[in-house]
This record gives sequence, C-alpha cells and structure tokens, in this order.
Amino acid sequence: MTYKKRTKKANQETQMERVKELTNMLEEGVRNFSYNPDHFKALLKMKALMPSYSFRNILLAMGQMEHASFIAPFKKWNELGRKVIKGEKALRILAPRFKKVEPDCSQEDVVEPSDGEVEVCGFIAVPVFDVSQTEPISDDQGALPIDELKPVLKGESEQAADIVNIAEWIAKNDQCPVTYGNAGTANGFYQPSLHRIVVSDRLSGNHRAKTLVHELVHSKVHRYSTVSKEEREVVAEGCAFVICSYFDLDTSDYSFRYVKSWSKSDDALLTYGSQICDVAKTIIQEFEEAKVTLSSAELVSA
Repeated sequence: MTYKKRTKKANQETQMERVKELTNMLEEGVRNFSYNPDHFKALLKMKALMPSYSFRNILLAMGQMEHASFIAPFKKWNELGRKVIKGEKALRILAPRFKKVEPDCSQEDVVEPSDGEVEVCGFIAVPVFDVSQTEPISDDQGALPIDELKPVLKGESEQAADIVNIAEWIAKNDQCPVTYGNAGTANGFYQPSLHRIVVSDRLSGNHRAKTLVHELVHSKVHRYSTVSKEEREVVAEGCAFVICSYFDLDTSDYSFRYVKSWSKSDDALLTYGSQICDVAKTIIQEFEEAKVTLSSAELVSA
C-alpha cells in the first residue's frame, strides 16, 4: 500500500484550517447547486408508478426500514418488471377491511345503500417491499425513473484505494464489519442494530471510497442517535466530502447534490457546519494515525 504524500502547502496548513476550508467549500457548492428539470420529471414519473399510501403507512414503513422510499406489494413490483430479492423481509403496513352495509329498515326517510355498498370495519397488516429490496427480473426489464436520478462517481484512483483500506481498518478496530454486496438501490447503508456496514459491489473505486466513509461516519456518530434524518444524512455526507477531499479525492459531483437533497432549508449547513467540522477533524486524525500504523506494519512484514 502506497500513500500519496501531501503537497508542501497542504503540509503547512493546520488540520483544522484545512477542514474549515473544505467545509466552506461544501457550503458554497451546495448553495450554488441547482437541479436539472429532468430530476423532477423522473420523480413525478416514479410517483405515478407507485401505489398511494397514507402518511401513517409511510411512517410505519420507515419505522421498519429507515431508508424506505418507494414501497409497493409483491405483485406490483412484478408488474414493473422487478422481483423481491431472496431473503428480504416484508414491511407491514395497514390496509382497511370492508363489510357490506345492510339497509336499516327501522328508520323512515333514509336513503338505503345500493347493492354492494361497503364501509370500513377495521384494518389488517399487509406486506409490502421497498424498492431497495427489489431487483430487475432481467437485463431488459425493471428499469425505473429513479435510475435517472442517481449520480455516480466514476473512476479508480490510488487515493480511493488508500481511503478504503484505512476506513476498513478503522471500522474493523471498532468491531464494525464491512461487507460488499447487494445494497438494493442504495449505494450502501449502516445497520445500527447489527453495527455493520454494507457497500454495493457495483460501485467504482472512487464511489466505493466515498460511500464507505459516509457509512463510517454513521457508525461513529449515529449508532445510538435519535436526531432527524436530515441531520444524519447532511452530517454524514458533509463529513465524507471533507474527509475524502482532505485525502485528495474530490467527491463534489456527488456530495453537493446529495447534501442539497437532504437539506430542508438553505441554512442546513449553517446549522450542522460546526458538527461536520468537529466530526471530520476527529476522523481525519484517526486516518492519519491509521496510516502510520499500517505503514509500520508493512515495513515489519517486508
């Protein structure tokens, strides 16, 4: 493993100054980011394909799967050319039960219900699956409008490879397993209950490094956290941008858009900026210490 030496100018800067500089760059990039109209077209197309569920059912689904976004029954996914991934557990939401209304003959001047008129008599739990639990049935089926929305970081780099190696080592020392495989439609995710990280095996080297750092931040900051989803995602991606940029991997093409999508207001980064600085600085220090340890281990093994 060969770690790229930092420039003389970067070496002269203090770590905190560099972190603040990168955080300001993130804030500026997110503020100036604007969505392509095609982004909204794709969201509207996706919404039109999905069943309409109540806000209560959406909350029920997200309570069982934090990153749930688009949910539908098994048959609906089949109709869309997708299948549920083997081993995935259904989410449960509530569906109304109906019964036929019988005419009330004891009252006069009452309009009797027509044949087949029904009323809600209760609710039952029904299974649904999130889009992340599905995959295309075949290569020529199952494409979705949201596939157009996913920005990607292309390319392989030495910086990304180094970041992955160090992040894996830090996670291992924290007893947080890192695996690469099927992450559904997500690039990766962190499971607090199992304290483990899963990263999609379909990502480029550069995107894999960024995603792993994002999930590493979740594992260190949000394992027992009850803060809002906005805060978790803005902080995790903000830190991922700062940390990767500090080690010479530019993730701005992805990170600016991601942070913008999770920011409910233009002040989100002002609200979480100090936290991003503090968390990023702490993890950067862990990276620096890990580099020394790993380099020493290589020298010993050589």
